[in-house]
Amino acid sequence: MPSLYHLTSPPMHGPGVKKLQVLLKKYHPGAVDGHYGPATAGAVKRAKFALGYPLREINTQAGSALVAYLSGTKKLPVAYKLRAKRRAAGQPARQTRREKAYKLAVSQIGQTEHPAGSNKSKFSAWYGLTGPWCAMFCTWCYVGAGSKALVKGERFAYVPYVLAAAQSHKYGLSVTTEPVKGDLVLFDWDNDGVADHIGLFSAWESRRSGTFTTVEGNTGVGNDSNGGEVMRRDRNRANVRAFVRVSA
Repeated sequence: MPSLYHLTSPPMHGPGVKKLQVLLKKYHPGAVDGHYGPATAGAVKRAKFALGYPLREINTQAGSALVAYLSGTKKLPVAYKLRAKRRAAGQPARQTRREKAYKLAVSQIGQTEHPAGSNKSKFSAWYGLTGPWCAMFCTWCYVGAGSKALVKGERFAYVPYVLAAAQSHKYGLSVTTEPVKGDLVLFDWDNDGVADHIGLFSAWESRRSGTFTTVEGNTGVGNDSNGGEVMRRDRNRANVRAFVRVSA
């Protein structure tokens, strides 16, 4: 592997990055795709903090020493261990941006558009666009949680653009195969390769059968993609175009 991985455009990539992403799994590095993007860089910072790195050395650069510490082939220095222990003991579990976005989504369950069938909702009014508002709802949640990846009035109101950004590793978005609470779920109802609808992932009901729960905007029992309400929904992986992680 190179002596140092860091953010570049286009991103550094290769089997060494993939190995690093696997080692960083508990720190949410994004998709294990071998590309050193913003999600992986963020996981590197979180890992360095948890491992007891001095503050001046906590950055988005990953070298051979970090890989050795994560894999256990090299022992942490005593000072690192002591620092890590103090941090673990003194810092309460911090709510992630995804968890904040999800909490905001849950707080809006039951919100409907007025009048029915108009696409005029709290979220479309906030975004500044009258139209199908499932993506605007997700944008509202993430902007409220402090994200810079989604922007009021700019991105996103159109679901396919979310997928295109994630596939290109733009704005801190990336595709993931291991969704966690608050990740975005993009649905393709007719399996034509175009994402039709979006919501926030809640939890697996059964990984074996592919069933999970979500919180979604502009949905309804009679109309999955334009039902006019914020609801909890039961979904199946068979209808998923992609799971997307927001890391910025």
